[in-house]
Amino acid sequence: MVIVYGTRNNIKIKKNLGVNICPNCGMTTEKVLAAEKQQFTLFYIPIFSHTLRKGLICPNCGMYKTLTNAEFKEMSMN
Repeated sequence: MVIVYGTRNNIKIKKNLGVNICPNCGMTTEKVLAAEKQQFTLFYIPIFSHTLRKGLICPNCGMYKTLTNAEFKEMSMN
């Protein structure tokens, strides 16, 4: 019998923060507040997950700025 297991990362967008200029690529894009979770899978079915990091993402270049929990909560409340 073969047991198929592994992990996968899942990014969940929490909030759009409006149009800003990205410091990495210099493009005018809409930054998003997101949380990245890593899921453990068994036979391609997610069993459990835990949060790896929370931060700001530039959709154009993929730059990820990690935030602390306090910063993330403050930005998600506004």
